[in-house]
Amino acid sequence: MNRRFKVLIFLLLIIGQIILQRYVQQLKIHLDLLYLILVYISVMSGFYKTLLTASLIGLVTDYFCSANLMGVFGFSRVIAGFILNEVSHRIDLKNNIFVFLLIAVSLSFSNAIANLFLYFIQGFSFNLDMLLYQPVLTGLLGLIIVTSSKARMYLDVY
Repeated sequence: MNRRFKVLIFLLLIIGQIILQRYVQQLKIHLDLLYLILVYISVMSGFYKTLLTASLIGLVTDYFCSANLMGVFGFSRVIAGFILNEVSHRIDLKNNIFVFLLIAVSLSFSNAIANLFLYFIQGFSFNLDMLLYQPVLTGLLGLIIVTSSKARMYLDVY
């Protein structure tokens, strides 16, 4: 049951991200559901699995967000995955505020790196949605998912 629950959560997050990307202009909601998968794998797995997952999630994010320039989010997600892997083993993840801050600050940092590259390469302006709103909303959603009693029991985070 534990493995099925994890696979179900991952599939729901992937399908949710595809639906959100399709209707992002109408909904005006910017969530990065794939980043929640990266956070979970960074907390639960080792270094190499985290970096591999981060690069794959980054390339998928590149495909969704900046189709004409591949690798920007791949690079920023690998850096964020490395930081998540190192920091998550040193903080108390039983405290909900730390879970929220881990998700929100690391996603904001990752998006800032991607925005910096996009600014220098293509001249894009910095996007407040990606630097503030998306990390906060994604952090809140991750907190909601993790704090449910069933998720605590099946995800083995605590």
